[in-house]
Amino acid sequence: METGGSVSFYEILVFISLILWIVLSLVAIVSMLVLLPRVLAALRQFQESHEEFLKKAFPILDQSRQLLDQVGTVATSLADDVERIDRTVIRATSSVEGMVELAEERVSEINALLEVAVEEAEETFFSTAAIMRALRLGGRSRKRRKLSRGERRRTG
Repeated sequence: METGGSVSFYEILVFISLILWIVLSLVAIVSMLVLLPRVLAALRQFQESHEEFLKKAFPILDQSRQLLDQVGTVATSLADDVERIDRTVIRATSSVEGMVELAEERVSEINALLEVAVEEAEETFFSTAAIMRALRLGGRSRKRRKLSRGERRRTG
């Protein structure tokens, strides 16, 4: 460092930097003082809006909770009803299947009975026809014999 009247470049640079820092600090302080009331007003307005929103939102949230509880109850009730309907349909299906099987058995029994009845009727018809034929043939041969005896008597 030099002594006396001459100032070095470094000292001038430090002095100018200090002045710049002081000016920047003053600008920052003044802008803070100007902006601080506006920021505080905006924060107050935001807080008031927030409180108003909460006042309006809480009833809606409570109603939403109640609605969700009701929807849950309805959904549970519907699930129980669907389960009951499912069980009823399964029981009805098995009952109908049982009735169909029973009806099929009855139809097959009736078919078997009808087959036996048809066979018996055919046998009866054929045996009756055979008897009738035999009776007709027997009656014709007697008539022929009688005629031939009559003829014999005539011829004599």
